[in-house]
Amino acid sequence: MSEASTRPAADAEDVAPAPDAATRAVRGRTVPLDPFEADRLFRFGVALFNGARYWHAHEAWETLWRAADDKDRDFYQGLIQVAAGLLHLKRRNTRGARNKLSEGVARLRPYEPAHRGIFVNELIVAADRVVGQLNAGYVPHLIPPVIRFVDLDELH
Repeated sequence: MSEASTRPAADAEDVAPAPDAATRAVRGRTVPLDPFEADRLFRFGVALFNGARYWHAHEAWETLWRAADDKDRDFYQGLIQVAAGLLHLKRRNTRGARNKLSEGVARLRPYEPAHRGIFVNELIVAADRVVGQLNAGYVPHLIPPVIRFVDLDELH
């Protein structure tokens, strides 16, 4: 006899009501962050990335990705994937580097030329350069790309 058939049926009062759509958590997501905390985490992730601390940048941005609304989820996931690709490259895992960098670039392209105050296009160019070298059979030395913030005065 199976375990399922030996358990007594749940009483009606033991069954919790299903949450409505407004309160139901989407798998893997968290509640939105305070805008100041989100900005702090984003900038912290950029600083970690610029210091070639790709794992730690990935962790900071993952918190943002889980809390992001639909319009920014791919942006954060793209940053995470580029960071993961560069971490793979540091570890000389060329297949992982190529795959994650390519996936990250694909997710970031819709946000060109700039988004959230950073030059997305420059990051894409740097990642594409590494992917091109990997596709040509080279294992490039990692020259860490730098994420630059947009100077708003230049745009006016």
